[in-house]
This record gives sequence, C-alpha cells and structure tokens, in this order.
Amino acid sequence: MDDTDPELLRGVAAGDERAFEHLYRRHAPALLAYAQGLLGGERGPAEEALQETFVAVWRGAGSFEGRSLVRTWLFGICRRQALKRVAGRPAALPLHDAMDVPASDPDPQVVALARADTAAVGAALDTLSPLHREVLDLAFAAELSHAEIAEVLDVPVGTVKSRLFNARAVLARALPVVVEEAGR
Repeated sequence: MDDTDPELLRGVAAGDERAFEHLYRRHAPALLAYAQGLLGGERGPAEEALQETFVAVWRGAGSFEGRSLVRTWLFGICRRQALKRVAGRPAALPLHDAMDVPASDPDPQVVALARADTAAVGAALDTLSPLHREVLDLAFAAELSHAEIAEVLDVPVGTVKSRLFNARAVLARALPVVVEEAGR
C-alpha cells in the first residue's frame, strides 16, 4: 500500500508502538472489511480476527521475510485468523478450487461491460489502486497467465486471483448504473 510499510514493520519488530499504531491505522479498516466478508458479515467475529491478526503481527513482525508486500502478508494473517472463527461451516475451498465454483451473482466483468462506455471505463480505471491496475494490465493487456503474473509480482497465484476478482468488482462498482424507465 505504501513504501513505508516495510519500515513500519521493522519498527514493530523492534518494539516500536508508534510504528505498530501507524500500521494498524493504515490497514485495519480494509482488514476488518475483509474479515467481515469472510465471516458472512458478522462484525464481532471479524473484530476478533482483526485483533488476533495484529497480535500475530506484533509477535511475528521479525519473521517477515519480504517475499511479499506487507499488506499481502497482513491479509494472509487476517484470512487465517478469520477462517479459525468459521464454526460449523463447511471447510473452505482452496482458492484455486473456489475459482471454479459459479457465483450466484453476475460476473463483475459482465456487469461492467453491460454498464460501460469508453469514458465511464476510463474514469472507473482511474479509481483503481496501482495494485489492481497492474494486475489488470498484466492479465488483459499483456495476456499473462495467473502463474506468470504471480512470478512477475512475486506473489502467490491465489493473490493474483484475488486481486483480479477485486479489481473487476471495483470496476463494476465504479461504473454508472443506467436504469431505463419502463414504457419508453
């Protein structure tokens, strides 16, 4: 998310509470939303997962090897903590298997294309984070496979799939919805 994340994490590893607070403020809202999504919208368990995520960060900051972005590492920890709280639910599918399960909602890409014109697409693309723009460029402009993108970005294939899904969803939400009046 920011070039200072590794520096903050090094501070956390050294016991710097201010660095920890800054890292928390920067990432907690997104991590909470992510955990809440994983936990079916349940806020309480999501808050617990977030708390345990940052306990793990405080304890394990020194183990970060830099093979991924700090943000990606945080999301991985958060995912593990959230999935620990899924009680009585079927076991989560591995991400590569889950990608083959049809969603009940329309594909965000289909929604985006149905809503879009060139100007709207350009404006929507401008709202994407650099991470999402980069992964879309590699997938659609460069036509790289998920494995190739993972190698270029030095992230797991699951991360690439997640970023592509989220980028498409952000685009779909950013595009205007045109509602036609009945009887026209």
